[in-house]
Amino acid sequence: MKFLFLIPLCVWFIIQWIKVLIDYTVEKKVNIASLWWSWWFPSVHSGIASSICTLVVIIAWWQSIEFAIAFTFSFLFWYDAANLRYEAWQHASSLNQIQKELNKSTAHLKERLWHTVWEVIWWILAWVLLTLLFATIFMN
Repeated sequence: MKFLFLIPLCVWFIIQWIKVLIDYTVEKKVNIASLWWSWWFPSVHSGIASSICTLVVIIAWWQSIEFAIAFTFSFLFWYDAANLRYEAWQHASSLNQIQKELNKSTAHLKERLWHTVWEVIWWILAWVLLTLLFATIFMN
């Protein structure tokens, strides 16, 4: 149980490599820089929060103050992924349209920053299962 902090780090690592695979699928080329980018899918923040929340349930159970704290902070990340980032996408999209209409050749803002509620729920479940898998490996 000494190295439990490695579990969310392993989840982070998997999430980042999924981004590389998605980039490869879309762009048809490997882009290692994707490992460090903060972009749309899957959400690193939500993944790490889900992993930590799952670990707290395993160790301290549902009715602990630790779980209450972990869940509350996780919920903030999940909410941000599905709502606040949507608004940022709307702003970026509008600004890009204005730049296009004014024929400005400045940098294009990232538009796909957000996640749907269902994407967030799907990925929470995926990260919980991945955390459980890593927990069986690290905790035995």
